[in-house]
Amino acid sequence: MSDKTQINSYLNAVQNGLGTGQATAVNQDIAAASRKLSAGVILAEKYEVIEPLKAETGEADLYICRCGGKKYVAKMYRRQRAVKQEVLAALKSIDSPYVASLLAVGEYGGLPFVILPYYKNGSLQGRRFSPEELRKNLIPCINEALRVLHQNDIIHKDLKPSNIMLQDDNKSIAIIDFGISSVVEEGNTVLVTQTGMTPEYSAPETFRNLFLEESDYYSFGITVYELFCGHTPYKNMNADEIARYTAVQRIPFPKDMPEKLRDFISGVTYFDITNRNKKNNPNRRWTYNEVLDWCKGKKLVIPGEGGNAADDQAIPPYSFLGRKYKDLPSLITALAVNWSEGKKQLYRGLLSAFFKNFNPEIAGYCIDAEEEAIRARGREDVIFWKLLYKIYPELDKFYWAGKEYESLAALGCDMLERLWNGDELNFVCWNSILNNKLLTGYLAKRKSTSEDLLAAAAALEAAHAVSGDKERDRLINYYAMAYLLSGRKIFNIGDKKLQSVGELADHMKALLASSYEEFESFCHKMLTENDLLDEQLEAWLIALGKRQELDSWRQQLA
Repeated sequence: MSDKTQINSYLNAVQNGLGTGQATAVNQDIAAASRKLSAGVILAEKYEVIEPLKAETGEADLYICRCGGKKYVAKMYRRQRAVKQEVLAALKSIDSPYVASLLAVGEYGGLPFVILPYYKNGSLQGRRFSPEELRKNLIPCINEALRVLHQNDIIHKDLKPSNIMLQDDNKSIAIIDFGISSVVEEGNTVLVTQTGMTPEYSAPETFRNLFLEESDYYSFGITVYELFCGHTPYKNMNADEIARYTAVQRIPFPKDMPEKLRDFISGVTYFDITNRNKKNNPNRRWTYNEVLDWCKGKKLVIPGEGGNAADDQAIPPYSFLGRKYKDLPSLITALAVNWSEGKKQLYRGLLSAFFKNFNPEIAGYCIDAEEEAIRARGREDVIFWKLLYKIYPELDKFYWAGKEYESLAALGCDMLERLWNGDELNFVCWNSILNNKLLTGYLAKRKSTSEDLLAAAAALEAAHAVSGDKERDRLINYYAMAYLLSGRKIFNIGDKKLQSVGELADHMKALLASSYEEFESFCHKMLTENDLLDEQLEAWLIALGKRQELDSWRQQLA
């Protein structure tokens, strides 16, 4: 009883604005935010409010205004300090057709507002465009908009389709919504909080509270992905999952996306920013100049895909399958793609003989691999795999025994789809990946791999090693591997895709309310007579961090 009284007392105190002083401030804020503008209100002495604008925004209310026979938009913020004064000052100085003009700034009823142009065609949200439309119209305009913002020391921080308006010509655009923007400091670097950012469009470094000009270009790439595909590559993922995924993985592309568009998105979303100040190093995220060259049709090196400023990447021509390779990255990639023929180059001594003439270190790696293969018959694939990533650790794609994946995340997504469809064709491949500890071998060579991800991969490989021939344990491990690599925490049952235990509980309640027979049938599928959970369900709960609860439940059953 005493606990209940204390809780009620606390709630009453908060509701009445007593005790701490903070509640009173919150109530005042809420009262201010609840004020709606009525038709006829005059803002900035000349903009007459006509009606609310039906558009979604979490930080402000929008109204259509009239002045001199033209329509404008008034954005009335719901907080007193919702937009930074230094950002407003910088925006006032910008005169660009690709950035929404800041026509007036003021306060009404204690809350700030800004007056913006009215774009009758609305935003790009929900629209799709052809590759040609993106290349000719939208990408050049957005690139110019970002250039002028960055020249004025503004980082937008929330670039996405809903913040890009289509102008009256139905071709060009204007960027809007600078509510969470920042003026850069200390050499184009600004440390801020993540408040207001949209995770699906956010660069890896922003999850560590670091916002750069390059961060806007990452959002640019995700935006273009959505404008072509109709969705972002991170749909059905929460912020934590996106943060883990983007830190080490490249974006998975649909098969129907043209190569040129994939090159653009790969360039502006490259996750590693350690080379951002080395302008001659192609292994850095693209910004204005690279995008400009791409729009002009120039052939550019894709970051992380075969280009490096270092002289030691160039090699004498190496003939392989009718083509001459003149740099190390492209040769190693060709050997990996053509797996069987690549192994022949190694085990016939062709690679060691080639590198012996100019790179004794790599030649030594090749000779060691040849000798190891003689001692360890049956492990030729593993030895070849280790050699490829040893010679060229920057090899981003994941290759194994003739299979190729854009990233470990792409492998994880492929695994999930196959598991959901009951496709067992790749079980042998997945088993060999885990048995040979290729996940930790690959991740250990990535500079940006987090310790948590590496530890999780090691734990998964260890669990698989002790599973033996137990079919159920192996299936759980495959699901666990798929969840870990893809970053997707989805429980797939029929036409339902559940993302949390709460959604699972709601689904079961709905089944029970509809039909007890359906509910009972579902429970039988999820729990066997031996009190064993469905393999996908168990792996999913573990992926959600519920291992301790599972162990406790099993102890209760024992």
